[in-house]
Amino acid sequence: MVDGDCSGRPVLINQYLSFFGEVDPVKGVVRTDTGEIEIAGKVLVFKGSRGSTVGSYVIYALRKNNVNPYCMIVKEVEPILIAGCVLAGIPLFIAEDFEKFSTILSDGKLITHKAGDDHVTIE
Repeated sequence: MVDGDCSGRPVLINQYLSFFGEVDPVKGVVRTDTGEIEIAGKVLVFKGSRGSTVGSYVIYALRKNNVNPYCMIVKEVEPILIAGCVLAGIPLFIAEDFEKFSTILSDGKLITHKAGDDHVTIE
């Protein structure tokens, strides 16, 4: 969806995110019921986004504050997420089989994508 180079360790948040309210653009974390999950300097893997149009500006603020994820991989995209990633220059990809993709991720894995490729590599 939004091409670009990306390499980093994944953080899986197996839900839909509201960037307005659940993401702190100053600290680079997602707030959940169980605490904060750091997304700064990670490959953010989640189902997709929901909520306010302000979400695009929160994604942009993550980048301006240097606490952005290196890229995002989702099950579903929507215009607010795409716009935010374009504004912020954050690569955005769709996992064709999100459930299978999310089960092979672990903390020790490295996800890499080179601009122009049609896939990511998991090592």
